[in-house]
Amino acid sequence: MMRQEYTAEKYREILGRDLEQSDLMEERIQGAYDIIRVKKKIKKGAGRRQNVKGLIMGVSAVAAAFVLSVTAFVANPALAAKFSFIDKIFGIVETEVGYPGDYSKDAVQLVSQADVGEDGTVDSPYVQTDGDITFTISECNYESMAMYLAVSVKSENGFSEEFRNYARTGTYEEVKEEELASSHSTLYMTSTSRADFSSAGYGVYEGDPGHGTSSPYYINGKFVDDYTFAGIIRVDLMSMSMARENDPIPDEFPYHLCVTDLFADFEGEHLTGKWEFDLDVKLNHANTITKEIQKTNEEGIGIGKVIRTSYELNAELLLPDGKSRADYVVAVCDAEGKLLESQGENTEICSVYGRDVSKVFVYVVDYMTYMDECKGNNAHRLPEKAVFQTEVVFE
Repeated sequence: MMRQEYTAEKYREILGRDLEQSDLMEERIQGAYDIIRVKKKIKKGAGRRQNVKGLIMGVSAVAAAFVLSVTAFVANPALAAKFSFIDKIFGIVETEVGYPGDYSKDAVQLVSQADVGEDGTVDSPYVQTDGDITFTISECNYESMAMYLAVSVKSENGFSEEFRNYARTGTYEEVKEEELASSHSTLYMTSTSRADFSSAGYGVYEGDPGHGTSSPYYINGKFVDDYTFAGIIRVDLMSMSMARENDPIPDEFPYHLCVTDLFADFEGEHLTGKWEFDLDVKLNHANTITKEIQKTNEEGIGIGKVIRTSYELNAELLLPDGKSRADYVVAVCDAEGKLLESQGENTEICSVYGRDVSKVFVYVVDYMTYMDECKGNNAHRLPEKAVFQTEVVFE
């Protein structure tokens, strides 16, 4: 990591920032001023003129360090634990991820500025450090179909430029902004998880890709600076339910997440360690609406129910015996007839954030027909190509 050089303009820009006040910051400011005053007297005694530029550029390295330490809460990534965004990650990245939403509105706060000590450390089970990597889960939003975890990943040594570039563009080569398919970066992770539903009589879900069950494997977000990545992990509850033959997800349950590897490229740089978290989940059903459809065509192909939350929509596919889910696609259009995009890794769950979903149109299409004739800009052909379709009114 190259040492950052500060120009006169950079000093002025940093010193001109509005910062939150604290006793520690005030003490450091006064310390810097004391050193500057001493320097000024020495220079004045030597008959040298002290102007604004000379003051900024002429103070000793020690005085400059004091001045910069005042702004380090915001300007120096090496003290990322002191950043004011530690309890505002949702607000920073929630609309810049592949599954956008106003998650901060109903967030459960796990770590806040009140937990940050004056030395920059945080004593919390939701802040885990292994080696030079600190992994934090600071906020959670527990919806009925998915959980959203606001996280920060901080490297004391900084993320390499190659690592950051690949997470942003998917390549080590330079890519023009207008050529990017998305505005967010992605960190991949190796994880195992455990959701204990035994108190509700539904046993335990063990998420372990090594044993054929899913566990969160990526974080959408952005690099706040060279040292810190802020993002959101989406935990799919619907996949847990389907893996257990559609057993319902209880309203409350403990959830354990263990992350052991972070990387942007499977073949590139990996950050290894062990970061473990235990969450007491209480699902929020206040914004969940379920519409029972229970209709099929003559072949028994149709839709069972449609569930909508603040951020997602899922239409349950009904198939007769002998038919495979892989042979069909469920496509949903909003009230304006525009196709809803898939949410996260599950193609059957749609993102509804920012869309008019007071009414939706649900289509079941043969897979090959959908791929060849209805995908993307051909979505207008869904009504004529669907083997089953229905209209669902929520409001």
